[in-house]
Amino acid sequence: MSTNFDRMFCYLWYEKSNPNECKFGERWVPAGIDPQTSCEKRVKDSLGVRKDLWKTGEVVLFKIWDVTEYAKKYNRYYSQSRVDDHIREQIGFRKGTTGEIHTLNYEVMAIKVNKLLAKLDQPLPTAGLSTGQYNMASDVLDLYDGGKKVVLAELCARFGKTIFSGAVATELESSVTIITSYVKTVFTSFEVDMTSFEQFKDIVHVSTDDDDYQQQIEDALANNKRVFVYLSLVQGGKRQERINYLFGLDTERFLIIDEADFGAHKSGQSEPLIDAIKDNDKILIMTGTNADKAASTWKVDGMVSTTYFELLGHKSLAA
Repeated sequence: MSTNFDRMFCYLWYEKSNPNECKFGERWVPAGIDPQTSCEKRVKDSLGVRKDLWKTGEVVLFKIWDVTEYAKKYNRYYSQSRVDDHIREQIGFRKGTTGEIHTLNYEVMAIKVNKLLAKLDQPLPTAGLSTGQYNMASDVLDLYDGGKKVVLAELCARFGKTIFSGAVATELESSVTIITSYVKTVFTSFEVDMTSFEQFKDIVHVSTDDDDYQQQIEDALANNKRVFVYLSLVQGGKRQERINYLFGLDTERFLIIDEADFGAHKSGQSEPLIDAIKDNDKILIMTGTNADKAASTWKVDGMVSTTYFELLGHKSLAA
């Protein structure tokens, strides 16, 4: 959306055939110009004679950031100020000494930029819930308030389940939210969304794959920070140890099981969680398809559901 003043933006794009390298750059956006359109033009122009890569969808503009306040803070609030270089120097993983390519998966790069901007007081966008997300979050919270413990959420494609579940977690004010899945790519996508918005920026994100994950969690809790912990349900030598630790913490937990119909529904994945949960823990099982399959091993006592048709109806009413 355009504004009546000039702004500085950064953008991130990658090629589908090489998602583990990405291009990070800057774009000065004059007043009255839409930043998304302006950044798209910059990416297309940078491709030179290979604009076909944009037309075919091989090149993807993954994310743009308004870095206006950051640029002002570091005296780079002007066209071609190289504010992108100022940011990239703090990110690292630069390909070569002067290039704009980073040897990072594009989602990991986005997370690092999100966290850096939040740390250095660049305001992030505010996440606004759609009508469907707001209604669904309210329904889930009402179920928990009514004493329900295990809620199944059957959510259609493009619903925006990450922001929806993040909003539920925020309202519950749980010190520890555990995001678990058999599909490990869920975790990176979840963290990208959660670190992108102002109301979630103070959450500490911890992967149980990290050797020091316990110390990270304890440090965060000691500093009164809310923690989102990512726990893989793929069987391994350390999985039970991780479950024992997380559910042994002296705090109430909010457990989110994402893509619950892909592997997570099997007894070898669900039963260790069922055995570990405590009386005051709340569980949200999320799936887009096969709800019966997703909840087959759980004692579900509450359910919400939405269809793509309902989602379109909410959008048409809001238009």
